[in-house]
Amino acid sequence: MKRADFFKKHENDVFAQTRNRLTLFYSTILTLFLAVFVALALLIFYIVVNNDQEQTLRLLSDREVGMAERALDGSGGAWREQERRDLSGNQVFYYVTGNEDELIINNDNYEELRELYMDVVEEWETDGIEVKKVEIDIPENDPLFEDFKELELNLMVLARPVMHEGDRIAMLYLAVDNTFYTSVIKWTVVIFAGMTILFSAIGLLVSRWMSKRALEPVEIAYNLQREFVSNASHELRTPLSVILSAAEALGMENDKSNPFREKMLGTLKHEVKRMSGLITELLALAKSDSEQKSLKLRKEQFDIRPAAEQMVESFTNAIRTKGLSLKLDAPVPIEVVGDRDKLIQLMYILTDNAIKYTSAGGHVEIKLKKQNHKKHDDFIFSVSDTGIGISLEDQKKVFERFYRADKTRSRKEGGYGLGLSIAQSIAEAHGGAIEVESVPDRGSVFSVKISFEPEAVQQARTTEASVKQTLI
Repeated sequence: MKRADFFKKHENDVFAQTRNRLTLFYSTILTLFLAVFVALALLIFYIVVNNDQEQTLRLLSDREVGMAERALDGSGGAWREQERRDLSGNQVFYYVTGNEDELIINNDNYEELRELYMDVVEEWETDGIEVKKVEIDIPENDPLFEDFKELELNLMVLARPVMHEGDRIAMLYLAVDNTFYTSVIKWTVVIFAGMTILFSAIGLLVSRWMSKRALEPVEIAYNLQREFVSNASHELRTPLSVILSAAEALGMENDKSNPFREKMLGTLKHEVKRMSGLITELLALAKSDSEQKSLKLRKEQFDIRPAAEQMVESFTNAIRTKGLSLKLDAPVPIEVVGDRDKLIQLMYILTDNAIKYTSAGGHVEIKLKKQNHKKHDDFIFSVSDTGIGISLEDQKKVFERFYRADKTRSRKEGGYGLGLSIAQSIAEAHGGAIEVESVPDRGSVFSVKISFEPEAVQQARTTEASVKQTLI
């Protein structure tokens, strides 16, 4: 089976579609829950680490500012005269600048990088405590930084003014190395993202299993119902045929003296024909539901114009009875590739549907045309009428089984809501599509488009393949 045929087959399987929807729904819920959990966990981890680093900087700044205040009131020594401070832990630099931006006190882990550190603190002034994160970019081609080009530095820097009697006398800058924590956070994000993908995949498999288990009872019941419809339809055809034959035989007798008898025979024949039509449609649906049957289209290349003309001829009495006009617009010939019986049935369904729902004095037009392309041809069949039309809401459901937009009118015309569903299954079995355009009280247009490869193209490809095989 070709890949395109494989996907087409599954697209037409209502249970496969339902399983896919349920799988998508379950897996989406599980993935969203997992994603929210991971996001919250990462956010909490980031906040805890960030707050811990900020708290460290604030404690260091509190100590230094306290030393400054004691030095200024004479109880703590000459703070401004100290030129060095011992760096503690992961501290990167400690700078104090005066009001003229002169560097009063400095200490850093790498003196060679002081220029880069100073780029961070220059023109940074604040009226309160301010913390920001910066990444130090080491120039790669500068020989002065040759020993540091592999170094990664992510800093958390605190700026705080040193105040005395309400005036700012200096600016204090403290920085700690945040590279390790940044790396930890990055790898945590990567690990959690990988775990999210892994568990999402597991969730997808679990969702698939859950949806399959949930649909098993429904699918079993559906298959039993379908089998029952098929068997019952087959069993009912024989007695109905016998009843209809008996009614017709009774009607052929010359005794016309009993009007009641004639009326009952007419009613009996009418209802038997209606039931036979329903059974025929049910059998068609049962066949279209069977995967084995849907794959056995007897495709052939033929001229569909004569079949369309014969179909129009069969509707002559119905057209004359309702006072309608019927027109066929089709080129001669119009060669198509497909199952002859199924395509004729498709045309018959749409034409019969248009005649049923068009009032006296209306018009029905059948159009057949073929569009030639380089690699394939398109067969387009459309039926337009000036009937009652279909509302926009009903257009979305009109191809559903047993759906009837106007139930009273449908029952009166003998419709069961199965014809359009059968037409759609025939079009899709040929790899085509059926559409409807309609305006209430103005009419409807049903269009079918089926793409196919002409027999000549198929033969050419077969010949080419045989030649290639011979050469090999």
